[in-house]
Amino acid sequence: MNPFLLLVPTLLLVAAVIVGAALYRRLRKEWARNESLVGKVHETRPLEIRLDAIEALNEYAQDALILVDDRCQVVHMNGAARRVFNWETSATPDAAATLIAVTRDHEIDQVVGFALETRDENEHQLTIGTNTYRLRVCPTQIRDHTFVMLTLTDVSELRRLDRARRDMVANISHELRTPITSIRLLVDTLIRSKPDDPERGQELLGKIAAETDILNQMAQELLDLSMIESGRAEFILMPVELSTIIATSVERLAEQARRKSISIEGQSPPHLQVLADEEQIRRVLGNLLHNAVKFSPTEGLIDIAVDLLDDDVLIAVTDTGPGVTADERERVFERFYQSDRARRTGTGLGLAIAKHIVQAHGGKIWVEESPNPPGARFCFTLPLASR
Repeated sequence: MNPFLLLVPTLLLVAAVIVGAALYRRLRKEWARNESLVGKVHETRPLEIRLDAIEALNEYAQDALILVDDRCQVVHMNGAARRVFNWETSATPDAAATLIAVTRDHEIDQVVGFALETRDENEHQLTIGTNTYRLRVCPTQIRDHTFVMLTLTDVSELRRLDRARRDMVANISHELRTPITSIRLLVDTLIRSKPDDPERGQELLGKIAAETDILNQMAQELLDLSMIESGRAEFILMPVELSTIIATSVERLAEQARRKSISIEGQSPPHLQVLADEEQIRRVLGNLLHNAVKFSPTEGLIDIAVDLLDDDVLIAVTDTGPGVTADERERVFERFYQSDRARRTGTGLGLAIAKHIVQAHGGKIWVEESPNPPGARFCFTLPLASR
């Protein structure tokens, strides 16, 4: 047999072993490389989760956040910013969109331009639409590039509360000054009066007592309002018949209505029960009826209507007075608010207390125009006892 023929299988086997070894080494390198990539993927996974969390936090932040580059082009804006400037929630500005094109506000554009020049942080207050915002501008350096971060915080409610606080302090001062001044004048008159005129002295003392009662009522109502607002007032909610509350409230105001020849009409359906603190709701309805009698003209009409609204009961008191203008309908429930101070009687706390009592029952209270103007229609809701 030819020896060469015997050598061929051996050579083929050696070649196969060499090729197999080379393939094996190559595969091991690929495996090692893949294992390294897998390891890197596992290492970057926590980073991806953190970035997703930051993005979610940014998207659901209450403040409007905008990032602008050194050419005043918008790099990013969150959901709140898109809502402020009327962009669709899912939409983002074009890559080349400038700040002025996005915000359409020259004041913001000037503030950012000034920040880019000076590299200083600054704050401003501006109005966008009907809301007031506090704008904070903060230049920052990221990898040799300058950016400006804008934060817009809605302070409309804070401004409203601050204005209400100032008005309340001014109104309290005015309301206290009136009876105190009257008492002081009455006391001076009493001191100068003749000792042999007891009838005159008794008359002055009666007026002093009346003014003192006003001060005492004001102090008590301020205390009641504070207790209700702080949640320290106790409300015992029980099923009570609405017709009983209405009848008692009307009876208490009957004499005042009779003096002005005012008719009070309306009643609740029989056996209709609400879940309420009877005395507190009687206080609310009594206040609304008292105002209706006070502001209705002689021979006027006051109507009490009761309607069912799903699981609630609507009680409406309509008068034939001058009514409440649209821009005053929210403010009439503020402490001491008055549209005409010269015609004002009482402490001015009744509607504020009524509002908090109704809200403590889970209801709402508001005022609207009478269905047959002129006149006002004060409405509030209470939960049905069956609910």
